[in-house]
Order: sequence, then structure tokens, then C-alpha cells
Amino acid sequence: MAPPAPIGATAQRVPSFGPTAPPTPATPTVVGSDDEDGGDKDKDKAGGHATSARPSLENPSDPSPSADSALPATGTARPSSLASEAKSASGADGTGADDQPAPPELSKAQRIGLVSLGTAVMCMSAGGQQGLNIALPLIQTELDIHEADLQWVASAYSLTSGCFLLLSGRLADVFGRKRCFIIGMLWYALWCLVGAFLHSGPGFIVTRALAGAGASMGIPSAMGIIGANIHGKQRATAFAMFAAGAPIGGGTGIILGGVLASYTDKTWRPVVWLFAGLAFVIALLAMYFVPRDRHVEGHDRRVDWLGAFLITAGLVLLQFSVSDAASAPKGWRTPYIPVCFAVSIVLIVAFFFWEYHVIHRTSRPPLLRLALFTRARGRLAAMYLVGFTAWMGFVSTGYQATLYYQQVQMTGSIGAALRFLPCPIAGLTCVFIVSRLVHILPTVAIACIGLAATALSGIFLAVSSRNQLYWTFPFNAMYLWVVGADFILPTGSIFVSRMALPQEQSVGGALWQTILQLGGSFGLTFTSYAATSVREKWIDRGLDHVDALHRGLQAAFWLSSALSLLALVIAAATLHGIGLVSQAGDKQVGDKPTKESRDVGAAEQAEKA
Repeated sequence: MAPPAPIGATAQRVPSFGPTAPPTPATPTVVGSDDEDGGDKDKDKAGGHATSARPSLENPSDPSPSADSALPATGTARPSSLASEAKSASGADGTGADDQPAPPELSKAQRIGLVSLGTAVMCMSAGGQQGLNIALPLIQTELDIHEADLQWVASAYSLTSGCFLLLSGRLADVFGRKRCFIIGMLWYALWCLVGAFLHSGPGFIVTRALAGAGASMGIPSAMGIIGANIHGKQRATAFAMFAAGAPIGGGTGIILGGVLASYTDKTWRPVVWLFAGLAFVIALLAMYFVPRDRHVEGHDRRVDWLGAFLITAGLVLLQFSVSDAASAPKGWRTPYIPVCFAVSIVLIVAFFFWEYHVIHRTSRPPLLRLALFTRARGRLAAMYLVGFTAWMGFVSTGYQATLYYQQVQMTGSIGAALRFLPCPIAGLTCVFIVSRLVHILPTVAIACIGLAATALSGIFLAVSSRNQLYWTFPFNAMYLWVVGADFILPTGSIFVSRMALPQEQSVGGALWQTILQLGGSFGLTFTSYAATSVREKWIDRGLDHVDALHRGLQAAFWLSSALSLLALVIAAATLHGIGLVSQAGDKQVGDKPTKESRDVGAAEQAEKA
């Protein structure tokens, strides 16, 4: 993602994305009409004029005949498309797609290797986290961690893995996705190994936070690698498999964590060793399967460090205040909780104002293009909202289900792990189903089916009694739970990838993952607060502690189901115009190309140039 032309640069023709053809007139739109971000312009400030050097929207590979002419800066008409963004991102000095090295032709083995590595990263991140979550009672006893601080074994990892995603995505786009991917995996492996040998609770929590920083480098880099190297229908299948790694890894991690913690002398430590080894193997395989990073000469590699500080600090404080509110002495009434929350909101708002300033008033590239919220006539932002709300219900359902099995049904860690066995099996099945549905069903239908399944999972658990037979409601809840994640995550990943420019693949994926992480954090906070409030109410009425806990978990399950249904309503109301997500951007209506089709079609031409 390169900046607009430097101040004082002379007007010049930008090379076309494809072979030169006879020029055709540009199709302009008035400034302010359905623009990508209201001003992500390719500008030349010499003489106070904006210079038009953009391809035609109708034929993105051809430059406009007026490409060398200066237009008045105020009230001018200009094309509004991903084609123009791709032009401005291709190099401020005139370096265009024609000057870029051709992407390597990947063999079938390399494509399979790329997708397998991306899926393995998602499995590693989710599996390592869930494997430790099920062993939390053993970790608490062995490391002498106070009850109020135990949540930070999980929260510290989520904090860094979620809050550093945007910065990591930008670094990957600028300095090389393969490089950042390998560094992230090795960093994760290093701190997992260090943590596995510690006997200090605070020290172990710190290593979990550092390991999360490594995961934050690996996930957006993997999304960028897949988006930049795999195209067409193969990309949809690739992202379906990539996204399935999270629920498959989470379910597998729970099972492995329960078995290793119950049947090995080192209890929870082998879980950490296992996933550290997996990260190291992924890094080694990436050296062979991931193509070498391609850099365009003249591409602006500056990083918006102030923007990175504002959004990272804001997200850290936001996640901290939301996560710690559940265990703080007085909850949200604890003085530092609302202060941290308020400061986080100020920093996040300041970040967006700063990015607007960088885009419109400077020649520097922004950390995050605001167009990543406005493309597809706002449907991209709608997808973010659906993902945020869906993850509120999905994450909280899985967490509360673990408590239901261990603390209400008293199954122990190994019994709870076995009850999650349908999850990886259902997740693997969904990979093949979704990879075909994205070419058959509209996006809104896929999203609604998945969200309905997750909502039904929460309902089944909410109506389950204390001694409910597993093969009735709980069993059906387990496989339905992952259907929602396996339908929403790949659908959103494909859509975001198709709406992102080649230079934005990693940061676009990072934005999607960040929003999901925030949704999970907020969902856990809301449902945990509901569970605690209901439990305390029934304890005050004299109910048995376990029965009171069960009533609280039932309230949490009902709330999780309601959040999933809310996401379903939002999806039905906002995603109906996308069509097939595998063709998002090139779908034609009545043989007449839509604005979205021209925009994304131009971006894909730039990507393949």
C-alpha cells in the first residue's frame, strides 16, 4: 500500500495494469458520490491541482486520454473505484503494475502446502489456547495463581494476539509476508517453550502474552499469502480450509489438553510443548512452500507509527478493561476499569481522525485505508458487524459449555474434552461443504444458515438439565456450535480478500480478525456478567451452589443464542446484495456490470499484473 504522489511531483502517466489498448474515455463520478473513502485520491499537489492519471472504470487496463491533463482541485469529477486505488498504491513515482515482477506460477503441491500451512496456523493458535483453558484448574494449583488472576492465562494471549493484528498486517504488507510469517511462528515457539519450563504464575502469564504477539504476526501474514498467491475458485476453497482451522484446532486442542493433562506426569506442560513444536515445524515448511516476497521498486515502505501506537494502545486498553471487569473487585464500578475504557475509546477515535489526516493531507501511506470500511457500498462494513456479533455468541457458547460439563455435570477435564469430540469432526466436514456452497448459495444464505445453527446450539445447552444425557441436547449442541463459525469465518475471509487490494491483503485480513477478537471479548464479558448475576441471585435465595451455577450458565446460554440470532437478523438485512461470495465484485446483474464488479475486477487485474 503506497502513498499518493509526493508533494511537488510532476504530472505523469501511470502505466496500465495490462496490455496497452486504444484509449477509451474515462467514466467519471462526482466527488462524494459513493466513493471508497471519500478521498483516497491519487493526487499531485503541483500548482494546487489534482491530476487525473486513472484507468477507465469500464476498461480498467486502459489509461484515460486525459491522463496527463490537470483538473481543477475543487468540484472535479473523478473515477471512484478500486482501480484508481490500485493505481495510487502501485507507486508514487510512476511505478505501476507493468513494472512489477510477474507472480510465480505455483505448482499444485505449493498451493496445497500454502493452504495447509495457513490452516495449521489457525489450528495452532486456537488449539494452544483451548488446550490450556481446559487445564486451568491444574495450572492454578501448580503455579499458585490466585483465582482472580487465573483468567489472565487465557486473556494475556488474547490481548496481544488480537491487539497487534493491524500493525502486524501492515508490517507484513510492507516488509514481506513470508518473512513476517516465519518470524511470527518462531517467536511463538520460543515463548511457548520458555513458558513451559517456568514455575511462576506471573512469568507464565507474560510468556503467554509474548506468544500471542507471535500469533498476531502469523495469522494476517497467512491470509495475505493466500490472497496474493491463490486466485479464482481455488481462493474460495483455500479460505474455507483456512477459516476451518480455528474451530478444528479449538476442538482438537480441548481433547489433547484434557488427555495430556489427565494422563501425563507433567500435566499441562506437554500441551505447550506440542504446540511450540507445531509452530517450529510450520516455520520450517514455510521456507519451502511459501513463495519469495516480491517487492516493487519505488513502493513506499514507510509505516504510520503514530497510527500504529494509537490503535494498538486503544485496543489493548479496550480488551483489558472488558476482560478485567469480570474479575475486578467491584466489576465495572472499580475505578480503573471505566477510566481505561474511556481512554481506549478516545485513542481509537483519534486513530481514525489521524488516518483521515494521513490520507488527505500527507503523502505518507496510512496504516489502514478507510476504504476498507466503505467498499461494496457499505456491505464490507456490514460483514464486519455480522462477524463481530456472531463471535460474541460463538465464543461465549464454547466457554460456558466447558464450565457446564466440568462444574455442573462434574465430568472432569478428560470427560469435558471427550464431549467436544464432535467439534473437529463437524469442522472438517464443514470445510468441504462450505468450499462448495460459496459457489452455489448467496452469501446471505450461507451466513444465516451458520448463525441459525449456532443459535440453536445455545438453545439446546440452555434447556439441558443438570443431569442431562449427553446424547440428547448436548451432543447436538456440540456439532451445531462449530457450524456457525465454519460458515461465517470463511465467507467473511473470502469477501474481505476480494474487496482488498493486492497491497492490503494482510492488513485487510488483520482487520477482519481483530473485529472477531473484539466480538469474542465482549461476548464473554456480557455472558459472564449475566451468569454471575443470576448465580448470585439464586444463592441468595438459598439454592444449592451447583444448581445456582447451572441457572447462571443457562442465562448465559440464552444470551449467547440471542446474540447469534441478532447477527442473523443483521446478516439478512445487510448482506442480501452480495450474491455469491466467490464472485463478489464480478457478479453481473442482467448482463450489465455493476459498479462493484468494475471496482473489484480492476483490483484483480492489478493483482495478477
